[in-house]
Amino acid sequence: MRIGIDAQYFGPKDKGLGRYTQELVKNLKNIDHTNQYFVFSQKLSFLKRQLFLPIKLKKSKLDLMHFTYFNVPIFYRGKFIVTIHDLNFSHVNFLKRLIYRIVLKSALKRAEKIIAVSEFTKNEILSHYKINPEKIIVIYEGVS
Repeated sequence: MRIGIDAQYFGPKDKGLGRYTQELVKNLKNIDHTNQYFVFSQKLSFLKRQLFLPIKLKKSKLDLMHFTYFNVPIFYRGKFIVTIHDLNFSHVNFLKRLIYRIVLKSALKRAEKIIAVSEFTKNEILSHYKINPEKIIVIYEGVS
């Protein structure tokens, strides 16, 4: 399979999300020698990500894309999974919070599977969105 990984937030400088992405890429490289992985690490603004990333991903002819963060381009029509770390958008203004919620809702509905990083996050998703609980897999974050 041709699998893409969203690595916009790669590395320990971005703490939790960056470390999560870094460990994911590192460990997949070590344990999976069957699939081809394509790492997309270009830093894009929210708008450019929404408009131009779907074109780039389509050209890559991926079988599956893993978005490591809720910001899944609304116009992306390929198969994907998404990791949800939390639903806390309190740090942004009202308009951004509204846009983030629209993007998150779209991602949750369209995703093949949703990775929640804790039971708490899974329960938050289920309490705020009409999602089939079987679609959500809890995979705890850890450091190797």
